[in-house]
Amino acid sequence: MLQIRQVSPHETSLLTGLVALLQNGVQHGASIGFLAPLPASAALAYWQNVLQNQGLVLWIAEQDEQVIGTAQLDLCGKENGQHRAEVQKLIVLKEYRGQGIASQLMQHLEQFAYSQGRHLLVLDTQTGSDAETLYQKLGWQRAGEIPDFAANPSGELAPTSLYFKQLSNKP
Repeated sequence: MLQIRQVSPHETSLLTGLVALLQNGVQHGASIGFLAPLPASAALAYWQNVLQNQGLVLWIAEQDEQVIGTAQLDLCGKENGQHRAEVQKLIVLKEYRGQGIASQLMQHLEQFAYSQGRHLLVLDTQTGSDAETLYQKLGWQRAGEIPDFAANPSGELAPTSLYFKQLSNKP
């Protein structure tokens, strides 16, 4: 049965599953800040930093005790930005995509953001990606595009689309 939950910084037992998830995402073309092939050591270091970062809130989707998806919310710590947060690293294992898991992760993230007084969310994603299509379906508004913003996992420069969502009503 699918379970989506927030992760505590002390749940280091999840690291193996998180490493596998990140490697799977990069291997299958997710533009999430890494080039393929992603060494396990780099993925492990990334997740260790995430768990230690008090400004990041991490959710996982689990099925049969396997980590199959994740999403992060980076709460803006600036005095003039207490109303906003950035969505990061929405990842679902390739074999579980298309089952609504990413949408459920986003729903949990948006509800949490709203409960914390964060009514403006922002994110960026590779232009033309499946993720971009998902965000549009979930009601995110495209703010613009930056050409050649980041290299995709294969190393080619690709444009990035910027999105925002105002949570004026409880999601």
